[in-house]
Amino acid sequence: MNNLKKWIITGGSGYVGSHIANEFIKSGMNVVIYDSQQQGLQKRIDFLKAKHDTDIPYVIGDIRDVQTFSKVVETHEPFGIVHAAALKSVSESMLKEKEYFDVNLNGTSSILEICKLFDVENFIFSSTAAVYGSPKDFLPIKEGDETNPVSPYGASKLAAERAVTDFLKLSGNYGTSLRYFNVVGTGAPQLQDNSTENLVPIILNKFKNGQAPVIYGTDYETRDGTCLRDYIDVRDLARAHRLAAESIRNLPYVLNVGSGIGGTVREVINLVMQELAQKTFEPVEALRRSGDAAAVCADISLIKEVLEFTPEFSLQESIKSLFHD
Repeated sequence: MNNLKKWIITGGSGYVGSHIANEFIKSGMNVVIYDSQQQGLQKRIDFLKAKHDTDIPYVIGDIRDVQTFSKVVETHEPFGIVHAAALKSVSESMLKEKEYFDVNLNGTSSILEICKLFDVENFIFSSTAAVYGSPKDFLPIKEGDETNPVSPYGASKLAAERAVTDFLKLSGNYGTSLRYFNVVGTGAPQLQDNSTENLVPIILNKFKNGQAPVIYGTDYETRDGTCLRDYIDVRDLARAHRLAAESIRNLPYVLNVGSGIGGTVREVINLVMQELAQKTFEPVEALRRSGDAAAVCADISLIKEVLEFTPEFSLQESIKSLFHD
């Protein structure tokens, strides 16, 4: 008998996955973590165990390992699966296209087949705004807008989304794919983002190494001439996953998760500098990078309607969270 309050979280010791685990546990659910530890960190789960004074089953395994994942599902009989495990570097995906499709698409398809085998009917997929590619206008992006990924990463996640949608179309299955935008912030220092690709960690690493951050392009048609992106706090993103998990209605197959409010590169740098009281290294201005869209912002009216989701944290609060316990 499936346990209504038990969810397997793949990629659960990663930055986003550990915040989802924290949110679920806080709400009275039980979680089982499944992670290859290629990007995830054991210390995040150790922190959550201590924080919540609870046991968290933690299985180290690859999502393509059918035998190991099947055993976890058979043993724990989960109500549902949150699938947050993925390879996620845009630049790396250009060099390792085959591996990205193998993990992100084939790994997801494998998990879905196991769900069918063990009658797991609830599935929430952590997807990405990278499926949209580079918008040609400044309008907020809607779920029904054209998908035209510009990287193997985005293409592999879009292909995986389609496999998830096929699963959700089967009678009795529930869930959605959450397309999230630029994730920032942390619920605790121990859960912080260790990525080397996201803008805020890049800025922090520059300052830590005594270097100035670089702004690529200052002549875009935005309020300060620099690229504008939608930033969603990781705590809000985790809550969106919980709301989807708790939903008792059929959800749209895809939902944007963003703030609906864009922040520019210069604004993000200024907020980091403000927290660091950093005035030594003024940003270096460089030419535009090929392929960078001027503005990428989410239309979040659909998730507001179906899940009553509204972001709680501002961009300033998200960045502030990185410097304070």
